[in-house]
Amino acid sequence: MNFLKYSKLYFAIAIVAVILSVYALFAYGLKVGIDFEGGSLLQFNYTNSRPEVTVIQNALSGIEETKNVQIQPMGDRGIALKISKKDISTAVYNSIISKVKETGEIDDKSISSETISPLVGKELKDKTIVVAVVALIAMLLYIAVAFRNVSKPISSFQYGLSSTLMLFHDVIIPLGLLAFMGYLYGAQLTIPVITALLTVVASCINNTVVVFDRIRENLIKDRKSTYEEIVNKSLNETFARCMNTSLSIMIALVVLFYFFGNEESLKYFTILMIVGTIAGTFSSTFLASPVLVAWNNRKIKKAGK
Repeated sequence: MNFLKYSKLYFAIAIVAVILSVYALFAYGLKVGIDFEGGSLLQFNYTNSRPEVTVIQNALSGIEETKNVQIQPMGDRGIALKISKKDISTAVYNSIISKVKETGEIDDKSISSETISPLVGKELKDKTIVVAVVALIAMLLYIAVAFRNVSKPISSFQYGLSSTLMLFHDVIIPLGLLAFMGYLYGAQLTIPVITALLTVVASCINNTVVVFDRIRENLIKDRKSTYEEIVNKSLNETFARCMNTSLSIMIALVVLFYFFGNEESLKYFTILMIVGTIAGTFSSTFLASPVLVAWNNRKIKKAGK
């Protein structure tokens, strides 16, 4: 199979996907969950049919602390109330429950609450940023060290640069989707979402390294073929392995989504993991190595002038 024959098409698809994702991020922004900004989360299920969101909103309008409450339906009968940047008292909590019960019969056993102070939320946000940055730097350093002895015809720096571009591609697409889902459904950036993104990055880096490592081996074994031929041969040799790895992850995620899709945190975790895995599989197979070939061909053309 000639993987490099349609490289320009692969690049076009990737560019369009990235542009749409960046647009979504700027147009809609990311809604930050209470994990990072602090606040209170109250969840419950109605015994019978769930009333309209406006009905619940009107019932809570008399409580000052719920002035900017976010009301999000969950499943068939569930509701999640999110009060950002506020640590509600027991009295306010009881008032909310009382008002909500006026809108319909509630299953008392389903009521759950979670509160994170704004100070703790800020601390979690700072730590998450540090963890994400350290993880990304560690992965890039690994690639730089692993391919330090590769110098011809593509330098180790270019392998690292290609990997960096793929990381950007693999992260920006799920983030763009999250921004769009935040606009439509109120999806938020939470710790499980960050975990999903880092997991996607690790998985995709693994596939990329598998391909790059095979290219390095074939460069040593085959001194007669062109770089383009060696890259295409390496992609053919590693394609099944990369697909099987990604397919295994996808099967687990689909099962997780099927059984736990009603859980908000797990729902967006699995959706972003699925999209990220697809984007990462595409980048590691159809982008990372073709980019190296494009750079090498450009270098050859410049040298021929």
